Amino acid sequence: MLLVVGAGRAFAGEPVSLETALREARAANAHLPLPAFDISIASEKEKEARAEMWLKVALEGDFVYAPPGYAEPLTNLGNARLQAVVRQPIYAGGSLKAGVARAGAGVEAARGRYRLIEMDLELEVRSRFSELLQIDSEIAIRRTGLEELETYRSSLRSRQAAGQGIAADTLKTEVRLALEEATLADTEQRRDDARLSLNELMGRDPTGPLELVPLPLPEAPAAGDPAAWQNAPEVRVAEATARSAEADTIIAKAETRPRLVFLGDAGFWTDDTTHPGSSQFWDRFWHNAGYSFALGFVWNVWDPGAARARVAGASLGLQQSRLALEVGRRDARLAWEKAHTALAHLYKQIEILSRAVPDARDSYLDAQSRYRGGAATSLEVLDAHSAAMEAAVRRSETIARYRVADAVALRWSTP
Repeated sequence: MLLVVGAGRAFAGEPVSLETALREARAANAHLPLPAFDISIASEKEKEARAEMWLKVALEGDFVYAPPGYAEPLTNLGNARLQAVVRQPIYAGGSLKAGVARAGAGVEAARGRYRLIEMDLELEVRSRFSELLQIDSEIAIRRTGLEELETYRSSLRSRQAAGQGIAADTLKTEVRLALEEATLADTEQRRDDARLSLNELMGRDPTGPLELVPLPLPEAPAAGDPAAWQNAPEVRVAEATARSAEADTIIAKAETRPRLVFLGDAGFWTDDTTHPGSSQFWDRFWHNAGYSFALGFVWNVWDPGAARARVAGASLGLQQSRLALEVGRRDARLAWEKAHTALAHLYKQIEILSRAVPDARDSYLDAQSRYRGGAATSLEVLDAHSAAMEAAVRRSETIARYRVADAVALRWSTP
């Protein structure tokens, strides 16, 4: 049975599960589309880098008109050309493969940044969801406690009306009731704040009502993979950045190595365009068909420090990215270890408080019974009631903290 307690208003609509809250938050978040575009852009750059390794075909042509007497040995009185030209890189010093590796690392980094924002969003939703459930539970506990105190006050008033001298006990109960009512009002305010925040995260009207599907009680935490923190998005992004920096170093070094390219062409190429309108020109153009092959070779043997500076800069960037990777790994491991350790301690507290709650309840009932028999004071009854309330509220708070710690562990271990 679903117990829903609100801040003085009735809820409407279907209860919202955690999965629904996560789905709506992802759909409504304004930050996720930006890294999604980055993934698409990086994917296109990877396609471009791969295409640079393969054969390219282009149609090329030109028409040069040079009248007689204009450097005939050089211009051949002009020329006309229409060719299909092919180019295929054969060796580029490793820069082409490095370019593909760099583009692939860019895709991985973009995906990691997207996942980072998504995981932060999920952590926020899980935390707010757990907070709201805890506040609902606390409100239910405090309202039940108020009803018990009101019943106890009614019995005191009946005894006082019968002539018993318990005015002091009635006054103490009135004070305790006022304090509990103030605490309940503060809890209801916290409930409204949490509801507004969660509605906003889901893209709903913040002022709208919100009813949640309760989560199952926590189970004992599993041992977990000691290396799970390596799946954290920050680590994935840092690893991709380091691979990209390594590719940059290879590309920079490739500038000092020889390059070899295959060239081929086929088409029409003729000279003497002094009379382009004559039939003789067009006959010569159509008959001057053919093809050629060539190997192009380039090797930069001297560069006044520019290439060396680019190699040095790329090497420094690689060292920096590796250091950033180490820092990211340490931060991810620390965050995961803290969350995983917290789970074990919080679950132990839940077990202790789960035993204490019924004991505190029995203690309160016993104190009330002894008070009616004259063997206990009103202060003992009120103290026992406060202890029962505190145990129940603290248990609900500890359960919420456990769920948040579990969400943090998930945040720092999910790829």
